[in-house]
Amino acid sequence: MKLVRLATIPATIVSLLAFAQPSSANAVTANSGFYDHQIIQYQATAEVTSSPHAARLISKGNIVFHIVDASGNIPAVQVARLHAALPNDPTGGNVLNFIPTEIGYSGGAWNLQIFHWNPGVTPVELSKDDDIFAAVAAGQGTLEVTSTLVRCPVIDFSALR
Repeated sequence: MKLVRLATIPATIVSLLAFAQPSSANAVTANSGFYDHQIIQYQATAEVTSSPHAARLISKGNIVFHIVDASGNIPAVQVARLHAALPNDPTGGNVLNFIPTEIGYSGGAWNLQIFHWNPGVTPVELSKDDDIFAAVAAGQGTLEVTSTLVRCPVIDFSALR
């Protein structure tokens, strides 16, 4: 079971990088995800680091949750609403726990944490950090903390707060 979970980390990082745009890109290409049950758009970049600076950013408490089923794949239900609303946006169905302007947001980067649905549990959409913590508390899945930092500039979030 641990081997399967370890194998999902590189796949998750690759999926995040596949959606990322080079910093020199002129056009902003959005990814879609969730924040507090609402659809958001953001840009994503991932970096794996163990520097003291990265440790400080991780300690600030910003989290991006990536949801996978027992096989390590993104459940269709996790991305269905996103695909319906924004069919041209790439998505991994990720969930942010903070956005700019929210009390508690500390800027910088989000720590990637992966929610793994347990075998035999039927996945449902998880679109808020509270949903994820409740699923963990109910024994429906586990949360894996990684050392991956993701920079996710949120695009047009003014209507969210």
